[in-house]
Amino acid sequence: MLSIAAPLIPSMLSIRDTFTPPTIVSSSFSGNGCPQGTTDASTAGLWEHFFFKLPSFKAKTGPSSSPAERTVNCQAHINFGGSTAGWQFALKEHWSKGFLEIDGAGVTLTQYLTVYFSQDAANTATTVQSVPSTEDSGVSKELKLHTTIAEDALIWSPCNGAGILNVNFRVAFTSATSDVAAYYGASKNASELLDKKNAASSPYKE
Repeated sequence: MLSIAAPLIPSMLSIRDTFTPPTIVSSSFSGNGCPQGTTDASTAGLWEHFFFKLPSFKAKTGPSSSPAERTVNCQAHINFGGSTAGWQFALKEHWSKGFLEIDGAGVTLTQYLTVYFSQDAANTATTVQSVPSTEDSGVSKELKLHTTIAEDALIWSPCNGAGILNVNFRVAFTSATSDVAAYYGASKNASELLDKKNAASSPYKE
């Protein structure tokens, strides 16, 4: 997934003040969708554009799934530092890309994105996107979603030029029936969950 941050110029600073952008000091991950050591973080000190690959991220529902498999999350903890004191930054946009397979109608995949800084964990912003299945014949496709946090809901960093940004990415399946199988993950379903549907589909490509 790819996240973008945007700086704010507080009114106390004039346009003559020099802005030193923050750098990513370190990053770590938690959640059942990103077991330790499985996440590929591509930050390279960048703060405006950074992304994470989650090869172990997968959720499924259907006759062979358990309730615990129907929702999965990964939370990125991104430690920023080095910015000019008095300036702030916030997560503005988020993109995700995965592979979706559903073998009938009546199943909905919902994506939740929650953002907050550790210094004020009670101050959060959450976006929700839902993808319902209405096709009786099934779906097997790459799914790309983009969400933007509203200007008045942005969660700004502390004013000291540093902060730990937490980005919790979660998906959940809901279904009106337990007979319809569905899968969402980083790559094409490796199990036999939707075997008869997968036979004619193309492999997932990055």
